Amino acid sequence: MTHAQPDSDVGNGVSQEGAQHDVAVRHFRRNAALLISEAGAFMAGLAFFDSGTVYPLLLAKLGASDVLIGASRLVQVLGYTLPALVAAHRIHGRANHKSFMLATCAMARVGLCTLPVALLYLSVQRPGFALAWVFSIVALFWLMDGACAVSWFDIVAKAVPARVRGRFFGIMQTVAGLLAIGAGLLVQRILRSPALPYPQNFALLGGLWFAGAMLSQLGLTLIVEPPGVQDKEETRPSFVEYLRRTPVLLHRYPRLRGLIITRVFLDGAMLAAPFYVLFAQRDLGASLSVAGVYTVAQNIGRVATGPLWGWLSDRVGTTASVRTIAVCILLAPVLALSSTEERAWLMVLVFGLMGAVMDGAWMVMSTALLESVREEDRPLAVGVASVCQTPSALYGPAGGFLAGVTSYRTVFTVAAGISLLGVVSSFRLPRWDPTQGR
Repeated sequence: MTHAQPDSDVGNGVSQEGAQHDVAVRHFRRNAALLISEAGAFMAGLAFFDSGTVYPLLLAKLGASDVLIGASRLVQVLGYTLPALVAAHRIHGRANHKSFMLATCAMARVGLCTLPVALLYLSVQRPGFALAWVFSIVALFWLMDGACAVSWFDIVAKAVPARVRGRFFGIMQTVAGLLAIGAGLLVQRILRSPALPYPQNFALLGGLWFAGAMLSQLGLTLIVEPPGVQDKEETRPSFVEYLRRTPVLLHRYPRLRGLIITRVFLDGAMLAAPFYVLFAQRDLGASLSVAGVYTVAQNIGRVATGPLWGWLSDRVGTTASVRTIAVCILLAPVLALSSTEERAWLMVLVFGLMGAVMDGAWMVMSTALLESVREEDRPLAVGVASVCQTPSALYGPAGGFLAGVTSYRTVFTVAAGISLLGVVSSFRLPRWDPTQGR
């Protein structure tokens, strides 16, 4: 059922778009199905250790301060952003990027198998060591995941034509959301089960994350990568020379600049993300098992809006999609500020919105970026866009500091103010020039 749309509507899009390579046409359905399936497994695995619900609760159980919990967001952002330019330089000039993607993905995921062991045998006797180990393994995951993202995006761009890319990402978000809903229900059952007290409950969740990551890795190995543009230069430029191309790239593509600025401001809403579940538990009196409820709500939001973002991107345009996403991002901290013990149900809506925009922002921004630059500039553009998100890494520690010295409501207020700037920036995005991208 999940592959019916790629095989029909999206398949028609391929013939209409005209594939650059026979490989892309011949293996389109296979690649689309594999990419959607591996993303579903990846997202489902992440849901078992969700960075907005389960992970903050585990860190708090291990004795982490609010500052360290906020720093977990810093690690996630830096891991995604800093390796991107290095990875883009590494694959520069290559027609094929699959081997690099598989190697970096494997390095990101193999350490996850140690999480259950560390939690089972160290979290009670030596919680400080367990905290350091878990934090380090999760940090390594995000670091290497950021390194493989550049090659993953380029493979998607080569395998999926621009005309149907929005629908492809929309289907991917919906499938991933459905699987993550099931994961969220399991999270709720595991955290509330008397047969699985702490730390067995979190150890099981870590093992399930590892299983999802390995299924995703298997899907990636089965992809048939279409060949890309081969750089005619005999030698790859030095990293410094490669960096010098960044100002030229940003000058050539004004829309790329606008997308980067908008994304940095919208990421300000993430300043509050690790603290929504702690706010519900500590200020609104919610139980520990509510993390499962919020995970389900988050993934219902993801499923419900996946087709919407895909339709908006393909039919109305990515600019309208970015603006819609921006408004939804702003609504999350606003609703959290409106929550009280009597209106605790509003937090369910907060997590529903987070689910809608969590993958939606990534999907819509990625679609807009890929269509805004030429194929030969694509790896560098993805790398530059990722690195330019580095300032967003400061949002996590800033949120932790504010939570420690003031209150969670202050954090939500600041998050709303910064994301409002993102809404304004989204309405100033330059129009897409189809002559600049593919």
